[in-house]
Amino acid sequence: MSVIVVGAGPTGLLLAGDLAAAGVPVTVLEKREEGVSNLSRAFGVHARTLELLDARGLADDLVPTGQVIGELRLFGSIPFDITQLPSRFPFLLVTPQYEVEKLLLKRAHDLGVVFRYGTEVTGLRQDGDGVAVATGSGEFPASYVVGADGVRSAVRSAVGLPFPAGC
Repeated sequence: MSVIVVGAGPTGLLLAGDLAAAGVPVTVLEKREEGVSNLSRAFGVHARTLELLDARGLADDLVPTGQVIGELRLFGSIPFDITQLPSRFPFLLVTPQYEVEKLLLKRAHDLGVVFRYGTEVTGLRQDGDGVAVATGSGEFPASYVVGADGVRSAVRSAVGLPFPAGC
């Protein structure tokens, strides 16, 4: 069994690393060129996300990259103390998304995930033996494909799934 993950954002990187940790051969196809992304669609990491990263041995490396916030102000004036959360991480960590991606990328590399940067998915086909993901440079066969390529997902488009409004 092998898996192609389309998209090297946080979701794709986490999944690729988890699959590789379970012994599944994984290839990640990413249309961006190789290099640390300067994109930051998110600025904060919540306690539950830190707990999930902690289960993978990553949280303690992420915390120093940001600012720990123990209190939020709802609607600009109502204080909300998050230091009482029943978690090892009772705070909001303000850190750019690319810091999370760097940790997930390193983990995936260390676990043997293969990356193909500058590879844009143009379509896919499925048969009884698996899938073939089409790109500008050829096809990549696998048992399964996972679309983690965002709002303009080529995978979702190829299988005819709309992007649900409001998500």
